[in-house]
Amino acid sequence: MPTSLHGSNSASNQLQSRHWVNAIIVAHDGATWLPETVASLSKQRHQIDQIIAVDTGSKDGSAKLLKSAGITVINAPRDLGFGDAIKVALESSKFERAEEGLTEWIWLIHDDCAPAANALGELLTAVDERPNVAMAGPKLRGWHDRNHLLEVGVSIAGNGARWTGLEYREQDQGQHDGVREVLSVSTAGALIRREVFDELDGFDPELALFRDDVDFGWRMHTAGHSVICVPSAIAYHAEAAANERRSIDVSDNLFHRPLLLDRRHAAYVLMANSSLWISPLIAIQLAISALGRATGYLLAKLPGYALDEVAAVFLVLVKPHEILRARQKRRKTRLVSSRVISRFVPPRFEQLRLALERARGAISRTWQNSALGQVASHVESSELDFDDKTLEEADIETIPAPSPIRAITRHPILTASIAVVLFSLFAFRSRIGDLVGGALPVVPSSGIDLLRQYVASWHTVGLGTSSNTPPWVALLGVASFVTFFNLKLFVAILFITAVPLAFLGAYRLARSFTDLHYLALLASLLYAFSPVTLAAVNSGRLGTVALLIIGPWVFRSLLGFERLEDIQWRSIWTLALILFVAISFSPITFLAIGIWQFGLFISELISFNRLNSTQTRIGISKEEFDRRNSRRIALLLTPIALSIPWSLEFVLHPSRILLDPGINLAGGKVLEIITGNPGGAGSTPVWIISPIIFVAVTALFVSKTSRLGQIALYFLGLAALLGSREIAGHGSFQPQRLWVGSLVVLPTLAALLAAVIIVDQYVPDISAAHVDYRHILLALISGLTIFSVIGSMFWWILTSGSAPLQANQKSALPAFLSVNAQTDERYKTLVLRYQGDQISYFIARDKDLSLGEPDVMNALSRVVTRAVDDLVTGSGVTSSQTLAQFGIRYIYLARPYEEDLTRTIDGAGGFTRISSTDEGTSWKVSGALSHISFLSQSGTYTTISGGEIGASGRISVPGTIIVAEKNDDRWRMVLNGKIIDANETSNGLPQFIIDQSGDFILYHDGTGRRGWISLQLVFVVVVIVLATPGRRRRSQMRIEELS
Repeated sequence: MPTSLHGSNSASNQLQSRHWVNAIIVAHDGATWLPETVASLSKQRHQIDQIIAVDTGSKDGSAKLLKSAGITVINAPRDLGFGDAIKVALESSKFERAEEGLTEWIWLIHDDCAPAANALGELLTAVDERPNVAMAGPKLRGWHDRNHLLEVGVSIAGNGARWTGLEYREQDQGQHDGVREVLSVSTAGALIRREVFDELDGFDPELALFRDDVDFGWRMHTAGHSVICVPSAIAYHAEAAANERRSIDVSDNLFHRPLLLDRRHAAYVLMANSSLWISPLIAIQLAISALGRATGYLLAKLPGYALDEVAAVFLVLVKPHEILRARQKRRKTRLVSSRVISRFVPPRFEQLRLALERARGAISRTWQNSALGQVASHVESSELDFDDKTLEEADIETIPAPSPIRAITRHPILTASIAVVLFSLFAFRSRIGDLVGGALPVVPSSGIDLLRQYVASWHTVGLGTSSNTPPWVALLGVASFVTFFNLKLFVAILFITAVPLAFLGAYRLARSFTDLHYLALLASLLYAFSPVTLAAVNSGRLGTVALLIIGPWVFRSLLGFERLEDIQWRSIWTLALILFVAISFSPITFLAIGIWQFGLFISELISFNRLNSTQTRIGISKEEFDRRNSRRIALLLTPIALSIPWSLEFVLHPSRILLDPGINLAGGKVLEIITGNPGGAGSTPVWIISPIIFVAVTALFVSKTSRLGQIALYFLGLAALLGSREIAGHGSFQPQRLWVGSLVVLPTLAALLAAVIIVDQYVPDISAAHVDYRHILLALISGLTIFSVIGSMFWWILTSGSAPLQANQKSALPAFLSVNAQTDERYKTLVLRYQGDQISYFIARDKDLSLGEPDVMNALSRVVTRAVDDLVTGSGVTSSQTLAQFGIRYIYLARPYEEDLTRTIDGAGGFTRISSTDEGTSWKVSGALSHISFLSQSGTYTTISGGEIGASGRISVPGTIIVAEKNDDRWRMVLNGKIIDANETSNGLPQFIIDQSGDFILYHDGTGRRGWISLQLVFVVVVIVLATPGRRRRSQMRIEELS
C-alpha cells in the first residue's frame, strides 16, 4: 500500500494525476546518514507514491532503522552492487507499479543523500514540461557545508575523469541555476522514467559502484533521450564511499580500494561507449593519463593511490573480451552515434586550466597542513622584523616631522640590511663585471655549459681526465636559472650579495634564540663581516661562500643531531638535502660532521651497554638508541648516496675530500686559524681579531651554552690540525698549505649563538650583581666584537681593489698560444710560473681553467712530471720528446722569473725560443704530436682532424692512431663496424693498431657516467619527495574538509 505523505497543492495534484513515483533507497552501512535521509523523504511537498529500501547486508543496524520508519525493506547480499540492488527492488513483488495512464518514475536515493523538501516537486515539474527527458537530477550540495557545490550535472573528460566543471569547494551563489541539458546526473537523487530504464536494461552490472551514472547517461543519449539537471531541486550528499567513510564491499572491488574501482570504471566507460575507430587512441591516452596521475600521487607520497591509477587501466586493457561484450550490448539500443555526447565533453584547454588550478590548490593545502606551513601561518610579523614597532603604537592624529634618527631606531633591521648591501656594493665598486682570480677560475658564459660538463665522461683539461665532476657544478648550473642561465651574472651576484645574505641568514638564526633585536643584529653583523667571510669573498672561494650563505641552515641541521630521536622522518630527509648541498660545496665540512657524529655514536654505544651491579641498564634505552642512530645513519649516508659517483672517488683519493671547489690556493697558519681567521690571500690582517675563540671558551663554563662551546672548539681544533697540512690538487701539482675556511664557518656560528644566549639569559642577572670578573670579561668580549666588526668593514672597503678576486682580468695565456690550441692539432702549452721561491706549473689548452675544471684535474702523468722536473733542474735531455708525445707544443714562462731558468730551457735540446715579452717567454717544442695522430707503417705522422675529444673519418692504409691524452679504459674505436681495443704506449698514451682501411669512429665511452648520473637523479628525486609534505588520504581528512 502506498506510503501516505502530506502536503500537496493544486500544482502538485496535477502532477500527481500524471506521474507515479517510486523512491528506492539503497542502504549499505548508512546508519550515520539514514535518519536525515528518511526524514527528508517524509518532508517532500510532493507525495511519493511508494518508498522501498534495499539493504545490502549492512552491519550497523541500517535495516532496523529503515523498518522502524515504516519503510518496506528488501534484504540483499553484502557484495551486491548499486545497479543490481535497483533491479532487485524493481523485480520484487513488494514493488508497486503505476496505474494505466500514469508515467512511472523511479527516484534513486542513496542512504547518504537527503533531498530538500521541494526536490521531487521541482524535478517532476521540469520533466512534465519536457516530454523527451528520461532522466533528471537535482543540484547536489555538501552534507556538512550545505552551501558547497558538489555537482550540477556531470560529464566525462578525455582521460575518463569525472567532470563537474566546478572549482575546488565552489560555493553555491546561484551561478549555475537554470535547467540545462547535461550528459548525466548523479544516481544520488536521480529521477528516471521506468520504461526507458527497462529499455536500456538498467545499469551495467560491470559498474557495481562509481561511474554507473555517466555510463547510463551516455547510453540514454545514444538511444535518443535527454538528461537534464534541475538546480531548483537540491539534495545534500555525503559521498561516503568516495570519501572512504565506509568500506566498499561490491564483488568486483579488488582489494577494497575505492580509487582503484573508480578509475577502472572510468576507463571501462570510455572504452565501452566510444567509437570503435578511436578506441586505440583512447587506450593510449588512458595509459598516459594514468602514469601522469600516478607520478603526482608519488610526489604527494601516496604510493597506494599511484598503484591504483596504473592498475585500474591495466585491469581494463587486459580484458578486451569484457569491452567487446559491453559494446555489443550497447549496439542494440544505440540509435545515434556515440559522438552525440561530444557537446558535453569540456574543451581540453578548460580541462588543463582546471587541473592546474586544482594542482596548485592541492600544493597550497598540503603546505598549509605541513609543519612548516603551520609555523609560517602563526608568524605575526615579518621574519626580518623590518618594522620593530607595532602599528598599534602609531598616533594617527599627530604626524611627527621626518627624522632620520627616528627612522633608524624604528626600523633597525631594515636600516642595517640596506647598510650591509651598500657596504658590499661599495667594496665591489671596482669589481663589477666577470669575476675571476684567486681560487675562482674563469666562469663560463652559460649555466648549460656547467650541466654539459657535469654529464661529460672526459674532460679536456691538463692531460685529460675521466674524473667525476662534483655535484656543486650541477647545482650551480641549475641555480643559474634565476638569471636565465647567465652564469657570469649569477656568480657575480652571488659574490656581491654573499655578505648581505650571510647577514640575513645569521639574523634569522639568532632571532630564534632571543627576542632582543639589537642583540641578534650585532651577532649577524659579526658573522657577515667575520674574517672567514671576507677572506672567502676576497679570494674567490666559491665553496666557502656558498657554505657561508647556507651556513645558518646547516647549523640548524647540526642542532637537529642533538635530538634525533624526536625528529620526524620527513624532517630527516630535509636535513639530509641540506647536508647534500653542504657536502657538494664543502666536503671537508661534511667530513668534520661525520667524525663528530661517529664520536657521539661511540659514546652512546658505551652508555647503552653500561650495566650497574644489578644488571639494570643505566644508559639510554634500546628504543631510544635504535631510533636515534637509525636517523643518524640516514642523515650521514643519504648525502653520500646523493653525491655518487663523485663521493665514491674519496675511497681512491681520500685527499680530495679536504679540498674546496676551485683552484687550490694556500691557506693560513695555525695561529690564525685558531682565532677564527683562515688566512691565505685576501684574508684580514692579524690585528683584526675575531672574538669567537674567547666566546667558545667562555661558553664551556655556562650550562646552557656548553654544547655550543664544544662544537665551536671541536671544529676550530680540527681546522687547526688539518690547516697545518700541505696538499696538492685542484690545478696545483705542488703541495699547498690546506685552506680550512669552510671549517671555520660553523664554529663562528656556534660561538655567536653562544654569545647571544649568554647575553640574553645571563646579562640581566650579571647587571644586577656587584662588579666582578664576569663584568670585565663581558666588557672585553663586547669591545673586541665591536672593534672586529668595524675594523673588518672598513678594511674590506679600503683594500678591495688589491684583493685576488677582480673583474675582467687578462688571460694568463698569450693569445697566439690559445689560437694554436684551437686548430685541428689542438696543441697544449706547459705554463711555468714562480710562486715565491718555488716553480709551479700546469698544462693549458685553448683557454685558462674554467669553473669546475680544477676540481677534476688529477696529477700529471709520472713521465710528464719527471720531464718537467728534469727540464727545470737542467737535466732534461729527453724532456722535449716526452712533452712532444703528449701534444705539448709550447712552453710559456710567466714573469717575473729568474733568468737562470730561461738559460736552462734554452740549453735543453728540442726547445726553440719563439717570443719574449713583458708578460713572459715562450718556447716551441719540436716534434709535438697532434691531439689525434695517425702513424703510418712508413713512420710518418699525420694529423687527424676531429672534435674536442674524439674524431671520425676514413683510413686508407694500415697504421696506428695515437691519442695525445692520458690513457683510460673507456677510450673506444669502431672500424668498419667492429670495436678495436686500445693499447697503452710506454708513456701512458692510448693507441689503436689499424690493420685495414675503412671508416672509423674514435670516442670516449660515457655510458657508465650517464648511468651513474641517472641513478643519482633518481636518488635526488626520491629524497626530495620524501622531504616534501605529503597529501593525506581522503579517509584521513576531516569530514568538514570533504563536503
